[in-house]
Amino acid sequence: MAAAGSAFGIVGALDVCFRTGQNLRERYRDIRNAGRDVEDLNIRVENVWLHIAYQLSTVQSSGDEVPPVLRDHIEVLLDKLVFCLHTACKNIDRVTDNTGKTKALKFALFIKGSLEKDVTALEKWRDMFRSTFYMMSIPKNPALDRILSMEVQKNAPPVGSAVANVKAIRDVYADDPTKQFSSVWLPPVRMYFPNPIGYSGSHIVLDENTHTKYVMETITVDQGRKDYGQLDRDVTKLARVLRESKNVPGILTCKGVVKKVGVNGQPEEFQFILEMPHGLGDTPSCLRSVLHRSAHEPHPLEERVLLARQIASAVIFVHNLNFVHKNMRPDTILVFPNPGKTLGTPFLAGFQMFRSADGFSYRSGDDSWSKNLYRHPSRQGTHPDNIYRMQHDIYSLGVILLEVGLWSPFVNQAGYPGEALSQIVPILQDRDQRKGSTRIKKQLVSMASNLLPPRMGTKYADVVVACLTCLDKNSELGTEGEFLEDDGILVGVRFIQHVLGVLEDIVV
Repeated sequence: MAAAGSAFGIVGALDVCFRTGQNLRERYRDIRNAGRDVEDLNIRVENVWLHIAYQLSTVQSSGDEVPPVLRDHIEVLLDKLVFCLHTACKNIDRVTDNTGKTKALKFALFIKGSLEKDVTALEKWRDMFRSTFYMMSIPKNPALDRILSMEVQKNAPPVGSAVANVKAIRDVYADDPTKQFSSVWLPPVRMYFPNPIGYSGSHIVLDENTHTKYVMETITVDQGRKDYGQLDRDVTKLARVLRESKNVPGILTCKGVVKKVGVNGQPEEFQFILEMPHGLGDTPSCLRSVLHRSAHEPHPLEERVLLARQIASAVIFVHNLNFVHKNMRPDTILVFPNPGKTLGTPFLAGFQMFRSADGFSYRSGDDSWSKNLYRHPSRQGTHPDNIYRMQHDIYSLGVILLEVGLWSPFVNQAGYPGEALSQIVPILQDRDQRKGSTRIKKQLVSMASNLLPPRMGTKYADVVVACLTCLDKNSELGTEGEFLEDDGILVGVRFIQHVLGVLEDIVV
């Protein structure tokens, strides 16, 4: 009964959104004697509504094929969209008369800022909804596959459409033998000047034929493994998904993979060739290097919050691509120069320990303290206890966001604990690793609760605590029992609500 009520709510909300959004679009189109300011806003309204309407049309066509928990979440977001659209319509009414002409003086004196704010709010909603819409790539559902195919065939998707990307990602996971994919395997290409990117393990390489720069990520094969066929399939799937992830925030598009084999014919390493993000500089640094460079000169608060928001967004998109990262720390976050932003834009790298979210976890690990610091206590050591899941990535995110909030590197340039970890150094000497890792987790939660509020605000501190306690019994993200039969939708929705959504609402 609840599900039916929710579905009816979505139908009504979608109808209001379509009617109000189209009305707003027409009002901007019909404005006469408009100056450049209004013309620029009109272009932005056209663009943002084109993307929003296309996604909403797909949700409408998908109907009951959308999982109930995701449908309920979408309904809440649609209510917010209705509010944004109604506000925008009211403000445009205030600056136009019955003939569509602008009241120039009133526009100049009172409303220009309001209209700008309205359009920005719609763009923010579009970006926020995108992370929710991508969650439709998770559930295995042939009916949903058919619906998405028909939507893409019915109307050409706008450039950078999330609908087209979701369909392409679902095609990769459909295991349909009739689907043909171009090969992800690249011939060995001579790459000039492989320059390491800080502490990341990634390299910038230059294709000698095209003189194009790429980021190269290398996955080294454990020669003790015998499941080469499964590894090949996992690498192929990851490469295909990353290839279909153009314009996905925080994810680098994959051009292809070079497989290097040993004398025995077995793979020794896989080199992922990743494209540089469009519009950004081609000289990235890893976040750990960024922290070291400016440890005593913190960047503006709004830029640190934006960085945190972008990293969190990348985490949910990795989840929506049906992978868990397993290796999140400042070393594996590449920050690309961004004009106008002193901090740059972050992208997740370091997929050396990746696996499919529904695949088998090999429970690999190591004893490095600087890596264990970013791992949940149950995932530390050479033989971790638990199979990896998204919550473990969320815990790692919490440690990273704590470090960003304090803006003090946890690992110094010599590889030892940084100043911010002075209280944890004695615990690192604990011979009982399980006991020590639990004590470190408690100390990190205490640091977040006590040190972050005066520096980053209580909302930011609450987000970090929510991440660090995401596997606790009373977690805001849900209890373990709730997730036993979850396909990844519920934890994703909770993450958007309690982590990404709160970071989006922080106003600096």
